Amino acid sequence: MQKTELKPSYYDQFACIGSKCEDTCCAGWRIDIDKKSYQKYKNEKNPAIKDALKKNINRNRQGQNDLQYGKFKLDADGKCTMLDEENLCTIQKTLGEKALCHTCTIYPRQNIQINQTIEKSLDTSCPEAARLILLNKNGIDFIEDEAIIPSFSFDYIEQQDEVRDYFWVNRMFMIQVLQNRTHPIELRLLLIGLYMKKLESLPLKARYKQAEKLVATYLPLASDPELPEMFKEFKPNYVKHQQLAKYFLKSFVAYSERFRLVAGLAFEEKDLQKTDIFENTQTFESFIKKYRPIYKNHEEIQMVLENYLVNLIFSSYHEKKSQDVLAFFSYLTIQFVLLRLLIIGNINKLQMNEDDLVTTIQAFSKAGMHNNHYIPTSLELISLTGYSKISQAIHILVL
Repeated sequence: MQKTELKPSYYDQFACIGSKCEDTCCAGWRIDIDKKSYQKYKNEKNPAIKDALKKNINRNRQGQNDLQYGKFKLDADGKCTMLDEENLCTIQKTLGEKALCHTCTIYPRQNIQINQTIEKSLDTSCPEAARLILLNKNGIDFIEDEAIIPSFSFDYIEQQDEVRDYFWVNRMFMIQVLQNRTHPIELRLLLIGLYMKKLESLPLKARYKQAEKLVATYLPLASDPELPEMFKEFKPNYVKHQQLAKYFLKSFVAYSERFRLVAGLAFEEKDLQKTDIFENTQTFESFIKKYRPIYKNHEEIQMVLENYLVNLIFSSYHEKKSQDVLAFFSYLTIQFVLLRLLIIGNINKLQMNEDDLVTTIQAFSKAGMHNNHYIPTSLELISLTGYSKISQAIHILVL
C-alpha cells in the first residue's frame, strides 16, 4: 500500500541556520548518540578527528534504548565539545553530514509512522523552527501528500480500526477547538477539558463508540457566545499557581542559559522583593491581577499559544491505549499553565513582540520539554485530593 505523509505547510521550509543560530542545539542539554554512531566514532580512523571523538564521547549508562547509547561531553558552558570556535560541528566539517549521529541528523524534525501515514513535524525548542511554528497569523494548516520516506529511523505505531478512528476524532476535535478564535485560549482548553471529563466517565468500549457523537455535541460550543457562562463559577487557585511558579522559576535547575535568563526576570516588580511573590500568596495574586488584562488582550500572545498547543497536539498525541488522550490532556494543560506563568511573569519587562514571544517559548521548550522530571513534578504539584486528573487539569486552567 502506498504510504502518505501528513505535515504542517511550513515543514519543508525549515533549514538550519548553523552558526547564526541564537541558541545552538549543541548546548544546554544532553546530546544523545545512537549505538551505531557511537561504535563508529570509537573506531574512527581519520587522523584529523579520531582522537577528539574518543576523548569527547561517553557511554550513557542511564540510556533507555539504543538511540541513547552514548552522549557527547559538554564543556563548562554546557556546549558540545565537538564544536569549533565558530560553533560549527567538527564531525560534519571533517567527515560530512552522513557521519552525524541520529539525534544531530533529525533535530528539530520529528517523524513517526501511524499505520500507512508518516507524520512530520518540528520542535519548538529550535529557534528557527519556533519562528515557523509560532508566527502563523491565520493558524497552522496541514498538507497530505505522497510520502517521501526519511533516510533516518523513526517510530511506528499500528492502530486497529476502532483505536485509529478514536485517535482521529480526538485529535481533530482538539485542533478545531483551539483554532476557533471566538473565545480566549483558556476557554477553548476548558471546553476540551469538559469533553475529556465526559470521556473519563465512560467505560473503555463506550469511549470508542461515543467519541464521535460527543464531538458533535461539544464542537459547536466553541462558537457559542454563551460559553463563558459555563465556567463563571470557576475560581483561580492562586496557591497552586504560586507553587508552580516557585518550582518553575526558582527551584527547577535548567541547563539552558537562555531559559535561566528569561526565568530570572519573571515576577520582578519595582520595590517588590521576588521572595514576597513566591512566599506571599496575596502578593502573588496582586501581581497576576495587575498584568492579567494585558495578557488576555494581547492578540500575539493568544496566537503563539494557540500555535504552540496545536503543534504539540499534532507532534505528541499518539493514541496507543485507552488512557492516552486523558493523560495527554493533563500534559497539554500543564505545559500551557507553565508557559502562561512565564509570559505573565515577564509581561511588565519584555515588549512581548514576536521576537520576545519566540524567545520565551523556545527557551521554555528547550529547558522543560526535554527534561524527564519537569512535567511529572509539575503535575504532582497541581494534584488535589478527591479530584480526578482531568478535574485537576481543568481547575488549574482558570486564572
